Amino acid sequence: MKLDKSLKRLIEKAKDIHGHLGPFLVLGIKLGLAGMKKLGIKGNSRHLRIEAELPRKVPYTCTLDGIQVTTQCTFGNQRLTLKEANSPMVSAKFSLNNPSRQTVISLKNEILQSLMAKLKEAKGESAQERLAWAIASMPEEELFSITFY
Repeated sequence: MKLDKSLKRLIEKAKDIHGHLGPFLVLGIKLGLAGMKKLGIKGNSRHLRIEAELPRKVPYTCTLDGIQVTTQCTFGNQRLTLKEANSPMVSAKFSLNNPSRQTVISLKNEILQSLMAKLKEAKGESAQERLAWAIASMPEEELFSITFY
């Protein structure tokens, strides 16, 4: 899958803010883009709220920076919140002011397990960057389970 220029720009912007490029940062970007797409949001929406659910430890928390860069929902503007998960998972509930417009997007368990195994083998920053670009090139249907409410 060829990456479009806007995704590449977002990844570079997120890398600058986050301090390095890794697969969980890219997962956050793709998660944010998928949530906005499913709710029909183009650009910044002050009505968007996101509740992320993941373990409060690296590398999971790197996902949050990708979400923030993509959606402009941040901890500072209180449109992004974190619900700490006790087990390995990455999920986010996207909602608008209208409670009937919600979607939950979750990283598929098999993708998470595969990624964690590859991260254990990845030696050095360049190996992590290769994993990040591999995630960037995967279609959202392959990465995520999506539920509407």
